Amino acid sequence: MNEKLFALGYMPHRLWGNILYAQMLEKEPGKVFYQPKEYILNNEDSITYQQISPMQRELVHIIDSYNERKLHGLFWRKGTVKEFEDHVEKQFILDHIRPYIEKQLYLALEVARENRIKIFFKGKDNRNIFPEDFLILEKTNVDPVFEFDYDGEGLKYTLKIIYGENRLVLRNNPVEIISNSPVALILGNRVFFVNDIDGKKLKPFLEKDEVVVPEQHVRKYFSTFVRNTLRDFNTICCGFEVREIVSEKSAMLIFCEGINKQPMWELKLTYNGHTIDPDSEIKRFVDFREQDNHFYFERYSRDPDWEEGLEQILSEIGLSSRDKHFHYLKNKDNKDDVTFLYSSINFINENSDYLIENGIVIHQRLQANYFLGTIDLELKSEENEDWFDVRASVLFGEYSVPFIKLRRNILQGDREYKLPDGSVAVLPEEWFSTYQPMFQFGRVENAILKIHRQHFSMVDESMRIMHATTIRQLEKLNEIERLPVLPTPKGLHAELRTYQAEGYSWLMYLQDNGFGGCLADDMGLGKTLQAIAVIQKNKEEYASESHSDHSSIGQLSLFPAEKVRPTSLIVVPATLIHNWINECTKFVPSLKVFAYAGNQRNRSTEHFRYYDIILSSYHTVRQDIEILSGFRFNYIILDESQMIKNPGSKLYGAMRELVSDHRLVLTGTPIENSLTDLWTQINFVNEGLLGTLNFFKKQFVQPIEKKKNKEKEEKLKEIINPFILRRTKDEVARELPPVSEQIKYCNMTDEQRRFYEEEKSLARNLILENIENIGMEKSAFIVLQALTRLRQISNHPVIAEESYEHESGKFNEVIRDVQSLMEE
Repeated sequence: MNEKLFALGYMPHRLWGNILYAQMLEKEPGKVFYQPKEYILNNEDSITYQQISPMQRELVHIIDSYNERKLHGLFWRKGTVKEFEDHVEKQFILDHIRPYIEKQLYLALEVARENRIKIFFKGKDNRNIFPEDFLILEKTNVDPVFEFDYDGEGLKYTLKIIYGENRLVLRNNPVEIISNSPVALILGNRVFFVNDIDGKKLKPFLEKDEVVVPEQHVRKYFSTFVRNTLRDFNTICCGFEVREIVSEKSAMLIFCEGINKQPMWELKLTYNGHTIDPDSEIKRFVDFREQDNHFYFERYSRDPDWEEGLEQILSEIGLSSRDKHFHYLKNKDNKDDVTFLYSSINFINENSDYLIENGIVIHQRLQANYFLGTIDLELKSEENEDWFDVRASVLFGEYSVPFIKLRRNILQGDREYKLPDGSVAVLPEEWFSTYQPMFQFGRVENAILKIHRQHFSMVDESMRIMHATTIRQLEKLNEIERLPVLPTPKGLHAELRTYQAEGYSWLMYLQDNGFGGCLADDMGLGKTLQAIAVIQKNKEEYASESHSDHSSIGQLSLFPAEKVRPTSLIVVPATLIHNWINECTKFVPSLKVFAYAGNQRNRSTEHFRYYDIILSSYHTVRQDIEILSGFRFNYIILDESQMIKNPGSKLYGAMRELVSDHRLVLTGTPIENSLTDLWTQINFVNEGLLGTLNFFKKQFVQPIEKKKNKEKEEKLKEIINPFILRRTKDEVARELPPVSEQIKYCNMTDEQRRFYEEEKSLARNLILENIENIGMEKSAFIVLQALTRLRQISNHPVIAEESYEHESGKFNEVIRDVQSLMEE
């Protein structure tokens, strides 16, 4: 049976010169030679191709890379393959096509050497392949050594190829250079792989042992060929000095755009003025020197430890690279191009000092001139009564900019700020989330940003540290369990449940810190009791202070000045006035209560100072606002405060005109229809907490109600949480008493009362007429019928008269209570 052998044949091509082919060889039994058979092409359908090993297929694939069709596609791209072969010029082949083919030849030889694939060398006419035709692929690469000898009259140099301890003699020996760069050559029947040299440098020594350079050309030769040879090859020098020195080195990081327009950083290395890329194959540098007609060289090598240190530094700050040349941010986080550009600039801003400290200079190659230095925000803050006064400056390198000059940028989300030198600074992204609320709710006065204490949740971390004591004190409003529970006022005739005692303590804590609040407990949890406990406490503190003042005056004055009683105004729906009077009588009997209500009321505030509590309805307060706004109350408390939910109403405007030291609203449904309801009530107790109405609608109402923006929703909660306390029945169920009955006295509306009076008059006349005509006993049914109709009209006139088009006071009150229960 014939022996089959896969081999590579190094044979001539009519256009490309000698190239490798993949071929199957066969040897008959008893014969010493092989017969060439089928050329193996890169064809998966071929039976022979299917029979060869994966490694052999790899070689076939490499060889296929320079077939006529592939070369036509790479170097011609027009006409047909035949036209390409007919018209391609010899010089073009030498300059472009042959170098490409040689790289593939070298790659194929390396694969063949590693896998012990047979290679033979023969001309086209040789039919059979004999043992002497096979080449030996040397496993070890050989090193070239240049030897220079300068005697002052001329320069001689030779090239030695060292293989182990032997020198390969090229002159007068058959040498075939398979590839020039890298070099693979055939010497005899052996294939050598030569390190770090171009085949063109070998060719002079194929014909002679040495090259002689006349003295008049020595200087030029030294400054070019010799210098490059000393840099790239092992050398032996005689007659001139080569000094090995340690070079100065520096690194440059260039911020630029890649082909895909994405930001990247290009690293450049400089050794004694020689700038290279980190992935350059240059390993050392040589400088030619001349002194007093004396030639010498300085040679120095790259510093791999230093270069590795640079890579570690860049990796530590968040850059990665595949080639150590071009670097990219490790985490882009799917940002759009502009945002990623800004993030990349801020990345340099943040690491600028660290890079410079480690000898890495930063440059940029972009269309715009961006500021790449360090950005520092220097912020100072002082407490001034109810305000945090913030003075801040931003340092952009040598430029100091008042922070308030960036107000427009922060509010409009504009990250670019132009510096005096024309460069563009990119403001850090986190500044917008951190400082935008401070600019939104703060006000600027004389280069100072003033932040009200009620906006303490919006200050940045540095201010929290500066005002740690104050901030910790204010943050207790967010965690009611952290507040100390105050003793119940002595004059309060009730035992507060735990949650009520906590609510009372929270209200007093608000008062002590100069804030108003919204008590929004579910209906039935005792909002009224907690509110009047606060008023009772104020009364007792007033009495204590008054007694202390009288005691301190002693005998110095017979007529000490009388302190003004802390009179408070409680505004409620008209139907609840009697309830409040009853609650005050029951729980705080020592408080003097006056109901400012009814058509016959005395429209004056002269007598208010004799009372602790003035009770009035929303309707009455709105009518008499010009009178009431002239009196300064201690507390103004709005019960069922959702009544003022319309910010454009006269009622809300009237409530705003009232004057007091403290404000409190009570409601079981702070939001009935829209977040705007909340704004009016919060703005009443803490003006400006939520900004202007237009601002509130733009920043919160529209994003939350229309776009379901959770981030905005959480931000709103963060702002209002310290000033709203809401407990549900489920949360305090164990403390609730058994179900009790509550009686409410409801007033009729004006239209309802007129209709009622008309019906009552008609009924009275009808009853009197019937009694006169048929007697008292026979008129009983008429009396009952009249009473039933009047009762229906009291509930809602539409029950008795379908054509009635107006409202009912009792029905409105029931609806309000039902809505509160539904909200719970």
